[in-house]
Amino acid sequence: MPPEEFDSRYEQLKQELPAELAELAREHKAFLRAREIKSPDQLIYLVFLYSLADLSLREEAGVCVGAGLDLTDEAVRQRLRACPDWLEALLGKMLPSVALPERDGGWRIVICDGSQISGPGSKGTDYRWHLAYNPVAQQVTELHLADVHTAESLTLFRLGVGDLVLGDRGFGKAKPLVETRKTGAHLAVRISPQHLKLWTRQGEAFDLVAALRAERDQTRLSFALEIRDSKSGEAIPVWVHAHHLNERQINRARRRAKRKASRNSSTMREHTLFLTEWVLVLTTIPPEELSADVILELYLVRWQVELVIKRYKSLLNGADLRAKKGSPLAKVYLLGKLIFAVMVERCAIRRLGIEWTQMTSSRKGTWWRVWKLIAVEMKEAVLNTAAWSAWDWKAILRTLAERKRKRKLQVIPPEIARWLKTTPLVSSFQPR
Repeated sequence: MPPEEFDSRYEQLKQELPAELAELAREHKAFLRAREIKSPDQLIYLVFLYSLADLSLREEAGVCVGAGLDLTDEAVRQRLRACPDWLEALLGKMLPSVALPERDGGWRIVICDGSQISGPGSKGTDYRWHLAYNPVAQQVTELHLADVHTAESLTLFRLGVGDLVLGDRGFGKAKPLVETRKTGAHLAVRISPQHLKLWTRQGEAFDLVAALRAERDQTRLSFALEIRDSKSGEAIPVWVHAHHLNERQINRARRRAKRKASRNSSTMREHTLFLTEWVLVLTTIPPEELSADVILELYLVRWQVELVIKRYKSLLNGADLRAKKGSPLAKVYLLGKLIFAVMVERCAIRRLGIEWTQMTSSRKGTWWRVWKLIAVEMKEAVLNTAAWSAWDWKAILRTLAERKRKRKLQVIPPEIARWLKTTPLVSSFQPR
């Protein structure tokens, strides 16, 4: 394929970016004046090589030299260091990735979740992605990159009237739940009694574990309760639906809990082991509108957001962080990956629409293979490998070569080199 076709494909790729790309670059001081990098378009090319194509700084400098940009790896580093705020602004402009379908006065399901990311050499979590996902439209509606100190919370997202929010146990905290319900959104969130205090409608503390023990033979239980913001005292009515797992599911849940306790070097308490037998979902929707069975079935849809995160991490290498915690390059890499994900999603939806995979009707497939193919296409559009054979590879080699350092690259000892050249090829060995 001729290079000009690849150039055309790269221009098409850039159409997925906001029209305000150059304006935002100047506003956030990512691009101040033209030097070797002549424009914000060339700067986003550096970001793509680093985040989308997963090149190291020196490899990126080599590609730039081949493409006609005389940059060293240190020059690339300095330009990328100025980009985090710009990329965050670009990401905000790109979401939601396409217009959401008309609700016709109905509700929209929003699944909220987070994912942990660790840098090289890290023994814990360095960054977190926070995302909101519409499983009906199969679209990400919000994406946020935060440090380890920003915990999962529904207050991170723009939620309101018409939203039915699903979340795992990380979101089961009283204050964010109360604040979110005040926006008009309904909730269906898994909870853990250790982290969420429950009250009866008469204002008395409610012991959920004791109530479950008393009815252990039951498969489904429901309790009309309320939760309170401990600081403001505001309370909202809720219903907690409890589903008792079967023996096989209980054993699997206990193994997971024990593995987690082992990793954390902690001892499992007896009531924690007991709670592994149950799935507890809190909702603000009265049972006369949606029954316990329906709410518990709805909660299973939350798994869709886990598949989205898996696509980000597996297909796009979204969590393969190569820079250390606190480095601007770490944010550039992760934000670049999120932008890449949105570009892949937008391209896929533009080409195929969303009707074939919406969850309100029979689905023909998932986005997994579609995303994989489009990701390959976009990486090739950025790298433009068809043009590489015409590059000045000696100039590229000067960029890729090792710098001067105390530890030299290993070579064969001079005596061996002379021996290899001067020793006759005929062996003098004579068998006895």
